[in-house]
Amino acid sequence: MKGATGVYRSVSGKYEIAYRDSDGRLRFQVVEGGFEDAKSRRAELVGKVRKGETVRPSKATFGDYSESWLAGLNKRPRTIAAHRYALDKHLLPRFARRRLAEITTDQVAKMVADMARAGFAGWTIQGTLSTLSGCLGHAKRRGLIPANPVSDLLRDERPTVGGDEKRVLDEAEIAAVLNAATDTFRPLVAVLIFAGLRHGEALGLRWQDVDFGDGFLRIRSQLSPTRELAELKTKSGRRDVVLIPQLARSLKAHRLASRYSQPADFLFPAPDGRGRDQRSAGRAIERTLKRAGLEGQGISAHAFRHTYASLLIVGLKLDPVAVAGQLGHSNPATTLSTYAHLFDRARHADETRDKLAAGFGHLLAAKGV
Repeated sequence: MKGATGVYRSVSGKYEIAYRDSDGRLRFQVVEGGFEDAKSRRAELVGKVRKGETVRPSKATFGDYSESWLAGLNKRPRTIAAHRYALDKHLLPRFARRRLAEITTDQVAKMVADMARAGFAGWTIQGTLSTLSGCLGHAKRRGLIPANPVSDLLRDERPTVGGDEKRVLDEAEIAAVLNAATDTFRPLVAVLIFAGLRHGEALGLRWQDVDFGDGFLRIRSQLSPTRELAELKTKSGRRDVVLIPQLARSLKAHRLASRYSQPADFLFPAPDGRGRDQRSAGRAIERTLKRAGLEGQGISAHAFRHTYASLLIVGLKLDPVAVAGQLGHSNPATTLSTYAHLFDRARHADETRDKLAAGFGHLLAAKGV
């Protein structure tokens, strides 16, 4: 193998490059990959320096830099909230005190593997990677780190998303969650499970949206990450969701116990009467799951929505059009695609039951059972 200026192989077997940064100081950097990767990385850094771009290692920690990066983003509130959640829940506990240049691809791969073992869904892991990549990609562009370690993840080191079977709670788990919830949050958990609302939709409910007479929750708005009422994500989100009598009784008792019971008041307000912060509600649900013994099993507020879909599809045998109407999907094809495994399960169960009864039921009858 031919050598290259400034490219070396260390005793560990990994390749290391030497280059001079924007200040003329000699720097050394371990590069993930092979000889050609190291050669290409050095050429990239040298080229940036020659163009006058800033290339120097940063002493900034991930904790400090991520906060300034997030504060400077010009994104929708929902996107900012998603990044904030990923940072607080997964990234800062792991990387807050590390310098930017100290975060390696191996460490990122370990984070992905650890989250998968803990039961987090592929989309959750992917969202966390997106936040990490956005922050470190910004640092790379500013010349603070030579490369974005997220970009070098191999395919099998990345989370599997898109085709995962949705996590659904069984009856015992539903009972455990409801029993573990506090008086403050049990009505919210019940609405998420037995009405299938999105998190923001549930937190945006006001008493004027609850039709106790006809038995409906009338979804007309949602709560934004800034605790303000906002328009629904799509027109199809505007819907009337069936309110079962047992849930209605629970909500009536909740209203009697609440200081905020006027028509324009929120069903699940913060102590100050305003809409409750989504992160606050999310943490309360996490504590509930922990008390129920279900922590780290891939269950979240969105799993409650999937559970509701399962009740409609498997339990009630509703068709995709009816299920889409209750969930607020714009197209029944989306419902069918998202919950194909549940529709298949319901159909196959009926077919199996009928075939068993037709083929072997007479044996039971013959014995007088």
